[in-house]
Amino acid sequence: MRDAVRIDETDTGLHVLLNGDRRLTVGRKQLPESFLRWQSQARRQMFELLEARGARAAHAHPAHLPVLATLGEGLFPINLACKGMGPLPKREHLAGLTERFESLRAEADERAWPETLPQRLAAARSFYDDSGNFDSWSLGGLEIFEGQTARNLEQHPLAALLYFGEPPTFPSYQLAGVVRRVEAEDPAYRFLVAARELFAQDAFHLRQQRYPFGFVFHVVDWQDKTPFSRGSGKPR
Repeated sequence: MRDAVRIDETDTGLHVLLNGDRRLTVGRKQLPESFLRWQSQARRQMFELLEARGARAAHAHPAHLPVLATLGEGLFPINLACKGMGPLPKREHLAGLTERFESLRAEADERAWPETLPQRLAAARSFYDDSGNFDSWSLGGLEIFEGQTARNLEQHPLAALLYFGEPPTFPSYQLAGVVRRVEAEDPAYRFLVAARELFAQDAFHLRQQRYPFGFVFHVVDWQDKTPFSRGSGKPR
């Protein structure tokens, strides 16, 4: 993506240069309030569970693990992978939240890790409990494994996400977007690492030694695919 793809953000949309010669201009679309509220509510429920029962009580978290579809080559070019993708802060909150998360992560290294769980949860909730803190135009995630998904995005930065939630409402959203790679010098990458590392040593995470780069998913379209009883509305 660094050499084959260039993405420029403007006030009106995104200009994408593919493989040095193919140019695309796409508009951007704000995420729906219902999606943002669900992202906040799902995390708040998880944090309340951790506060009540500890880190080992965490269970499946579909609001954070959508299926990401990317485009490759060959007879079956579509690649699917579950990818941790979540809200990013609005620009005015980005630096302050990052510094707070990093400070608490460093403090946890100096003490017994479980002792700092209440402080780390409070910091996370200061962001995730209010969907008004979220950037409503994009989402972010970290690359860990550098597999087919990463290789596809190097050549084709157009992708789709499918989120699907738990009963009783089964919230579901399909998002289409342009994916921008972010590295260590980018404030978004620094936030994504800080947010991940805030709970990196807890029981519900697979521990990782490095995060080679991250992604910002710029939303260009979305569909609400939440299921409903037949006869109560149109199919999605």
